[in-house]
Amino acid sequence: MTGVVSITRRGLTIGGAAIAGVVAATSSAKRALAQGGLTERLAYVGCYTPPGEGIVLYRVNADTGAMTQVKVFSGISNPSWIALDPLHRVLYAVNEDEPSGGVSAFAVDHASGDLKLIDKVDSHGKWPCHLSVHPSGKFVLVANYGTGNVSVFPILANGGLGDPTDMESDTGALNPPKAADNPPGNFAPSDHTGPKMHMIQTDPSGQFVIANDAGLDKTLIWTLDLQTGKLTPAATPSVPSTPGSAPRHFAFLPNGRIFYNLHEQDGIVTVADFDPKTGAMKEKQSISVLPKGFGGSNLCSELAVSPDGRFVYAAARGHDAIAELAVGTGGELTWVSEAWSHADYPRSFAIDPAGRFLFACNHKGDALTSFQIDPHSGGLTFTGQFVPVGAPVTMTFLS
Repeated sequence: MTGVVSITRRGLTIGGAAIAGVVAATSSAKRALAQGGLTERLAYVGCYTPPGEGIVLYRVNADTGAMTQVKVFSGISNPSWIALDPLHRVLYAVNEDEPSGGVSAFAVDHASGDLKLIDKVDSHGKWPCHLSVHPSGKFVLVANYGTGNVSVFPILANGGLGDPTDMESDTGALNPPKAADNPPGNFAPSDHTGPKMHMIQTDPSGQFVIANDAGLDKTLIWTLDLQTGKLTPAATPSVPSTPGSAPRHFAFLPNGRIFYNLHEQDGIVTVADFDPKTGAMKEKQSISVLPKGFGGSNLCSELAVSPDGRFVYAAARGHDAIAELAVGTGGELTWVSEAWSHADYPRSFAIDPAGRFLFACNHKGDALTSFQIDPHSGGLTFTGQFVPVGAPVTMTFLS
């Protein structure tokens, strides 16, 4: 395993000196990567194995979007979703395996981007497909798709993970595998055989933990006790979606008061007002990310808000496209356009921190493709760059 040591089982003291060190290291790395006046960023891509090889490190030109492969960290089983802690000192990855999945923690070298395995723990579920780090840097939140449960892991002093402090699942009646409002000719139903947790993340304030159950068509809401790591259902513990619609990924506007939820099966984004005090959601709009008149099979995947909060982007795997929607004054959306992803099955995408480029992870096309984002219209223009990589799923920026 290149750049990774053997598993040791167990293992961020975040003090003023640590923070200063990280800031200094990051600034040094940025200076070292500046070439000819063009600043470059480091980014990681998590892939399914096989055909992917693990986690791949790239250097990304911030002015052109050009990607150069730096290193492959192989020997990591199915790191299909990755996320950095708030200080970018540790990278966490799910190991989307069965019968039991895992979660791996890697120490990050800011200058080189190298990863060194700290530990790997059981995810306490099957097929963990998503994770995120609480803004406090104290916990990693994991969504286990196969067993329909979520796990909360405390982050230890060295960035490793302790035993889970809580695990929660969902119950309820089964829904049909297709939504009543799905496009005509849609022969790609979502899995509704039981609870299927597909995403878990906090609201921007970190007060509420939110998870999408694509199998039972619900969005679950908890509060998290930062001392005990226990989840408690919020005053409104869940919000139902259209039966069969499969809520998959969600995002907030930067103000934390508008919640967007993308539904895999029918291609609908719902827009809701979010109460940052109670966690309550009040839906006010439902809009398709598919072009007018679309017919055929499609399974939507990823949703993201531009850094400036002016646009929402959504990936549609069935016809290999990224839709652009403009954000109105009240957070409502208007469909603007879509761009062909230029490769098969965009499972997710990432927007660079400056909001200048969007990078599509084309899972079945075994390629990353990049698009320049128009600063005025938000439109996507293909850069002409194809980066071959086996089964890319997710991408995150280090610098």
